[in-house]
Amino acid sequence: MSPNQLFETHIIPATGKMFRYAKSILKETELAQDVVQECLAKIWTKRQMLEGVQSPEAWAMRITRNQCYDWVKTNRFTVISDLEMDQPNNDSADYQALMTDQMHWLQKVLDTLSPKQREIYHLREVEELPYQEIAEVLSLNLSEVKVALHRARTKIRSSMEKIESYGVAN
Repeated sequence: MSPNQLFETHIIPATGKMFRYAKSILKETELAQDVVQECLAKIWTKRQMLEGVQSPEAWAMRITRNQCYDWVKTNRFTVISDLEMDQPNNDSADYQALMTDQMHWLQKVLDTLSPKQREIYHLREVEELPYQEIAEVLSLNLSEVKVALHRARTKIRSSMEKIESYGVAN
């Protein structure tokens, strides 16, 4: 398969995942779109390397991650947690208030995770990447990914249970 075909069959379909991953790091839609465009341009110029890459999607995700953190570093950007959430369109004001509150608390709990745990959690639960690809994207071994994900899930579960039971986040 030619490098151009590899680009079209493996990289282009992954742009949605690349965008969501960039947005999870940068927290701004327009900025994430710009970073993904830069990543696609970078991959296109290096498309000859695609033939030797074992997992092109994981390679693209790693480039996206690196590009995001390069942008953060060069612009002295601090990731700000904002409450831009997609809420279901329901007529019940109570339901919407509960969903908003629950999403607010979930975001607060996610913000307490370490950056590594937050990234691994996002890649596994949101992007649904397999453990091995997460390990490749983050340059970790498989057991580190599994342990960090287990700890993140345990912390999220216990924090959310405390909040639901007692209204306390700690």
